[in-house]
Amino acid sequence: MKMPSMLAAALLACPLASHAAATPVAPPSTVPAADFFSFATMNEAKISPDGSAVAVLVRNTAGRRQLAVLQTADLTKFKIVASFEDFDVSWARWVDGKSLVFGLGDESESADQQRGAGLYGIDSDGDNLRVLINFNQASTQTGTAIKARSLDPSYYSFGETLHDGSGDIVVDHWNVNIKINAYGSEATGMTPVRLNVHTGALTEMGTAWPDHVFQWVIDGQGKVRAGVQNDAGLTTIIAAGPGGTWKQLAQFPEYTGSADSFNMDTIGADGVAYVTRSVGADGARALFRYDLAAGRVEDAPIVSARGFDIAGSFVEDFRDHKVLGVHYDADAAGTVWFDPAMKALQAKIDARLPGLINQIDPADCGCAQRVLVTSHSDRQPALFFLYDRSDDTLIPFGASRPKINPRQMADTDFVRIKARDGQEIPVYVTKPHGKGPWPTVVLVHGGPWVRGWHWAWDGESQFLASRGYLVVKPEYRGSTGYGYGLQSAGDRQWGLKMQDDIADATTWAAQQGLEDPKRTCIMGGSYGGYATLMGLVRYGDLYRCGVAFAAVTDINLMYDVAWSDFGSQYKTYGMPQLVGDQVKDAAQLKATSPIEQASRITRPLLLAHGGVDRRVPIIHATRLLSALEANHAPVTWIEYKDEAHGWHRPETRISFYEDVQKFLDANTGPDLSQR
Repeated sequence: MKMPSMLAAALLACPLASHAAATPVAPPSTVPAADFFSFATMNEAKISPDGSAVAVLVRNTAGRRQLAVLQTADLTKFKIVASFEDFDVSWARWVDGKSLVFGLGDESESADQQRGAGLYGIDSDGDNLRVLINFNQASTQTGTAIKARSLDPSYYSFGETLHDGSGDIVVDHWNVNIKINAYGSEATGMTPVRLNVHTGALTEMGTAWPDHVFQWVIDGQGKVRAGVQNDAGLTTIIAAGPGGTWKQLAQFPEYTGSADSFNMDTIGADGVAYVTRSVGADGARALFRYDLAAGRVEDAPIVSARGFDIAGSFVEDFRDHKVLGVHYDADAAGTVWFDPAMKALQAKIDARLPGLINQIDPADCGCAQRVLVTSHSDRQPALFFLYDRSDDTLIPFGASRPKINPRQMADTDFVRIKARDGQEIPVYVTKPHGKGPWPTVVLVHGGPWVRGWHWAWDGESQFLASRGYLVVKPEYRGSTGYGYGLQSAGDRQWGLKMQDDIADATTWAAQQGLEDPKRTCIMGGSYGGYATLMGLVRYGDLYRCGVAFAAVTDINLMYDVAWSDFGSQYKTYGMPQLVGDQVKDAAQLKATSPIEQASRITRPLLLAHGGVDRRVPIIHATRLLSALEANHAPVTWIEYKDEAHGWHRPETRISFYEDVQKFLDANTGPDLSQR
């Protein structure tokens, strides 16, 4: 197959050459919004288990994302192995050195028109395309005969790959239609099943599976070693015993945690179980070995980072059954290497690519001379290289966003500040070019129980900075990733101490001379949209305007709207603990409801919502809109009728952020000379 010229350039051009220091740089404000919010040109680079090839997703001239395979011995030898006229390849995983599995999506359609990903198998030379899990009964045409083994996507989904050379993967068989909530089927657990990608044959992995297990811990040879049950507000860790029996290892509250709680993470290539649990005063999670037979966590952690939860991915050698290291994310991404040779290799590559975070991924076999290197920074989207250990050569083969010039991008700093009650709050600050104080956007992440920000290139932050705005991104209490102390401090604090943290980060930025307090807006989606609204309710003196999208506008609606996709377990056991009880906390929920407090929102507000949002149904937005209009509040309303919880279609994202820029400029008036 002849490679389209645009794709060949994306694969083979040196990604650093276009950013030479002598090249004049246009002002950041000239970078089109599309460069920040379109899908990446290249992503999902994965080296094969035998190190002979790299699979990567790339766009063709028609804009569709395809699956390409490059030969590591000669990068000019590459082939598009899966390409569809009406779908995009959304992800891919190696099964062995000769075959892959992948899923499909449609990046040109809205969230309302998305179809299930399905599961497909294909040989690495592009032959033998097979349907493994049907794409919602849709047919796909590629010119290649598809050998069908079609599992129902209502009951099956991709689980994980194995490392036993069998050609099998694990698929999850979901127990659905057993409990029915107000909006439809609800799974009560799942069981793992082996699926051969060449024949489509299913093989049971055991019998007498316990219910309410949503995570099975499986070793690389396909042996089920443990499981994690979630039921009635409790998390129970179970381990496989003799004769298909199961024994309980530990049990603790699912939503509140306890001093002895831990997460069952994985079984390493060395056959050892690994868990993460809280240590130290801040409760940051560290990585430990776990004795499954004795049901005991070892005393000393093997990886820890003060003030950060370790939630890493293992780098493994399945030939010699060794764990080589762990990729993790603290203030920036990094790798702890247990293997001395890999540690030395990391130092060598870091010296070759200074100023970048360089993630090294060798082949699983532990036998390949060439390793995959993915490099990035706060200003540089991901670059892809192969490094040859035999002759010390570093070979670039692509960039995720080749149109982005890092010299036009803004620096991001990580700091920790003290909230008014002494709680330490992590904050990321992205500074525009020029000299402050700058007009400012306080950007609030959704969740709220996620890690919102990372030291990496972020299109939303960089777009706002390119338009002259300082971007302040607090990791308020309730955020994960920084220890259980910060996370649990957010329990039942929606609109209260969580809101105070965001206000304190706003005040801190002004005190540092970074933020112009007369030109500061607050912005966020989902929970971040809720915090935006409550910021205008409680701290109208700090913010000149707000942008809220896909926003929760009333906590009671989270309980009451029947067609939300919140599960019954979460509504029954999670929300009363984490957010608030409808009966016991009724007064608090009224005081922290943007709808109930709508008369206090007097600053200009841009309110946007998707018409088919099932996480936060649009009734949240329309009821708030009615309340604001009744009070003659200055509100600008945007509805994307076929979008869901966030904007899937690139055109929607681009249009939205162009409207955001106009709204911010109209209400804060950035000084264009400072760009």
